[in-house]
Amino acid sequence: MCGRFEGKRARCGAVLLGAALLLYTVDIVAQDLPESIVRIIERQCEDGSGDPEELVDYLTALMARPVDVNTAGREQLEALPLVTPFMVLSLMEYRDEYGAVSSETELSLVDGFDFETVRNIRPFITFGNGMDKKRSADIISGRLMFRTRWNVRRDAEEKSGLPVPLLVRLKTDIAGRFGAGLVLESDAGESGFPDFYSLSLSAGDIRLSRDGRFRLKSAVAGDFSLRFAQGLVLWNGFAVSSPGTPSSAVRRESGVRPYNSTDENAYFHGAGMTVSFPAGVDVSTFYSDNGQDARVEGEYFVTKPDDGLHDSDADRAARDALREQVAGGNVSWHGKWFKTGITLAAYRYDKLDGRRKSYYNEHLRYDGWWGNASADFLLSFRGTRVFGEVALDRDLDPAVLAGAVCPLSPSLEISLLYRYYSKDYIAAHAGAYCRSNVNNEHGASASVRWTPVRSTAFSAYAEYTHFPFARFGVREPSDAFKAGADCAWTLSEAHSLYFKLSGSYDGGRQVRQLRLRTEYDCSIQACGLELSTRLEGCWSSGSTGILVYQQAGCSAASGCLRFSARLTLFAVEDWDSRIYSYEGDVPGAFSVPAYYGKGAGLYALVTYRPVRWLSMSLKCHAVKYTDRARDALGVRFQLTVPF
Repeated sequence: MCGRFEGKRARCGAVLLGAALLLYTVDIVAQDLPESIVRIIERQCEDGSGDPEELVDYLTALMARPVDVNTAGREQLEALPLVTPFMVLSLMEYRDEYGAVSSETELSLVDGFDFETVRNIRPFITFGNGMDKKRSADIISGRLMFRTRWNVRRDAEEKSGLPVPLLVRLKTDIAGRFGAGLVLESDAGESGFPDFYSLSLSAGDIRLSRDGRFRLKSAVAGDFSLRFAQGLVLWNGFAVSSPGTPSSAVRRESGVRPYNSTDENAYFHGAGMTVSFPAGVDVSTFYSDNGQDARVEGEYFVTKPDDGLHDSDADRAARDALREQVAGGNVSWHGKWFKTGITLAAYRYDKLDGRRKSYYNEHLRYDGWWGNASADFLLSFRGTRVFGEVALDRDLDPAVLAGAVCPLSPSLEISLLYRYYSKDYIAAHAGAYCRSNVNNEHGASASVRWTPVRSTAFSAYAEYTHFPFARFGVREPSDAFKAGADCAWTLSEAHSLYFKLSGSYDGGRQVRQLRLRTEYDCSIQACGLELSTRLEGCWSSGSTGILVYQQAGCSAASGCLRFSARLTLFAVEDWDSRIYSYEGDVPGAFSVPAYYGKGAGLYALVTYRPVRWLSMSLKCHAVKYTDRARDALGVRFQLTVPF
């Protein structure tokens, strides 16, 4: 799997929820994630970046309350996944000249859009009519979910705690302005439920003055995430742009947002808010006091486990043994074509850093208060964006990022990105684009996206990175290069093809890698049948890997029953040539196994909604290896109450 995710430790034994929710149930149509979103998740898992679970949760919420493309403003449209600033500008100009967009076909005729883009964003948008309008107008919406799983290979081990993991998640939204999220979670072997919890209360888009010039843009109490500027100081979470395309070069900041994932290491705990003032000024401020797992010896912490497991005495002793305080804010000014801002952050641990020093990390330690400051800008004119951010840490070590995204024509877009991160730059909560960490990197990248016809889209990218100092596993300065190209071809409404070729070279580790992927998708709406075939190969410094799967899915005409299954065959020689492959899973979950070894995998997923306020999902999966005794068999079950 790509990773495990946990929540926070619970200080109370039970939470009374559920009975009143059934009084407000409404029908919500379940939908699968678009293929382009699936590729983003797979890429994040390959790179080890972001939090795919939070991305899935964000997209699920967006599908429940989609954006009306005929009434939404620029900020709402730019928050949509896969939509570029040029597309937003084109759509707004189209609305001014021709009026409302009435269908997917008409939207695909707007400059910058194509069949594939419209198909992929369709679950997140409405055209202001029918059931879509009803869904977006619901005053109260949300879902209560219970999930567990049983894995034969892993759970056959003797455990003193819970025999299976348990997860309860609640998320509510009131008129798009108020929300609440709660996660209760325990892993197999952990004692008691819940072992962790995550809680957030949020509000947004609230007038503070009668004329609306002063507005509470967002406010969160509990667990939250921060995304400011281009991420050189504060950025945790995910990116929803398609990797390797021009639009992904510029980050789309979202400020203070509620956090509803289960990764205990990727959020802040406290309170934060953003207030909008006249003349386009936004002011954000926050404070966090969060516990983190650590093994402590006296006044020092010596390790920081990040797997979230607490199924042994040592793990339970390390739970929340270290505390981190973080405070800061952001001030930004938004004009018609110009945006600028300043971001500040200060943070400290309540223990000294006693971890073992090594050649690659001895210059990245701090004790006591540390901090960062940055200034950023964004110029925007007719879809062209020039952006940058300059940051310093407490010792005045710099980090710089700058770039541009330019649509040369309605069918051609390019981007350039340059970054310089000093080897001594320390920013504990940075999340800017990088190859490994936001330090010890000099790099440049370029990408292009070309749509010669509306049914075909080409993308290509290339990146060079120089590491001027030692890094993990490499004791000398080194270089790395990677490049790739892909093509998405919509043959018809029912048939599409996708090709991808990518390669990389790491000079420090002397690792060369080449990947080739081809996919075919078929959707026959008349009978609710979907077919998908993938063939992927990987060559990595002498080792090879190949994976092929066939997937089939079908839906009942009533929409109350959906079934899908996939058979995967793989022959991967070692971990360096592993292949990641996203699998269908119960709603709100994700599964991205890293296949290596030789064998076959099979899974079946069924979702049944007997009544509008109840949905049940069951996934059974098995992996049989022919080269080792590591077979796996598991079951995942989920109950969801949408309202």
